[in-house]
Amino acid sequence: MPTVFIAGSISITRLHEKVQERIAGIVASGLDVIVGDAGGADSSIQACLQDLGATRVTVYCTGKAPRNNVAGWPVHYVQSKARAGSRAFFTAKDRQMARDGDYGLMIWDCKSTGTLSNVLELLGHRKKSLVFVNKTRDFAKIGNRSDLEQLLQLMSDNARRLADEKIGLSARLAALGPDRSADDPSPDAAAVAAQTVAAEAPAGPLLKDPTGGTAMKLRLVLMSALRVDMRISDRPDQPSGGIPGLGFQDSLL
Repeated sequence: MPTVFIAGSISITRLHEKVQERIAGIVASGLDVIVGDAGGADSSIQACLQDLGATRVTVYCTGKAPRNNVAGWPVHYVQSKARAGSRAFFTAKDRQMARDGDYGLMIWDCKSTGTLSNVLELLGHRKKSLVFVNKTRDFAKIGNRSDLEQLLQLMSDNARRLADEKIGLSARLAALGPDRSADDPSPDAAAVAAQTVAAEAPAGPLLKDPTGGTAMKLRLVLMSALRVDMRISDRPDQPSGGIPGLGFQDSLL
């Protein structure tokens, strides 16, 4: 089943009912959940999951033991070479969750750099997030750079400046490159597919085969690569209409 990475700002200690409803939908859909061990949103998310009787949960922590694990769920220990207790030390587990998760559900206070960093990490892996903005009491779907830039307009000038200082926000935005949806295939997919077919094909021009067999094979492999080489794939265990727990629409997923 797809895995949902749920996290939020440490300043948020109570989950809005809209967020609780989304989490309930995720649990009811049988999706796997990964969550951190910090206070604030992490512990509130854990409490919500416990109230829902969720069992498909894994708590990620950096260190010898999780700071919070209210239901005794399995723990994924993440190693970090950074100084214990530092920002980099705890950020290691967030980066790992962004790699391991298929989607993100984030709860943001319009200033938390940790939550923004999670969204950026997910986008860097071409994965989508649903961000609940406490200020507007509504969700924002983040599937590309433009979506994120629109979300960042909710930040104050001072919060934006601090985000640049703490996580290099502007530089990381620029590093995302041209605005490309998380649904777009990797630019290398076609090249890799072409190389594969070329290696398997007999010597000589591809179109020399009068039946067009080799050329057709190349075309099919290229098309397959464009469909399959996506971070969010059309796996048989993924609901075809999107992820019901997250409420994404077909146009986004």
